[in-house]
Amino acid sequence: MNVKIIISTILIASSITACSTTPTNPNAPIVLEQHKNISAEPATKHNLARLIKQTDNCVIEFTGSFETGKATEHWIFKGDQLISAFSNVDAEVEKKQTIFDIQDAEKLKNFDSLKKNFKATNLKKCQ
Repeated sequence: MNVKIIISTILIASSITACSTTPTNPNAPIVLEQHKNISAEPATKHNLARLIKQTDNCVIEFTGSFETGKATEHWIFKGDQLISAFSNVDAEVEKKQTIFDIQDAEKLKNFDSLKKNFKATNLKKCQ
């Protein structure tokens, strides 16, 4: 009976140690904040906006669901500077990627509107 307890204890202790010593990737993206069903353009049935910290910049990932599919926008920025932006549409009628003109006033307005959904303290981590 004591042998079974000792073996069980050793197995449990080694599995706990293995989990706690598993290395983590310091460069892995980190979700700083996320919100569901924000007010955004284009209007969607359901949406999710996430602020993601990457090694050298941040991304606002906005996914909106429509009747026929979904669209995901990625707004890549550092500080107040928009670096690039694009959308992927995955719908019954089409599947396509669109790269946004980051100099376009309407696109910059959409970017600023998305940023307003996140806390200033989290956006500051994107400097």
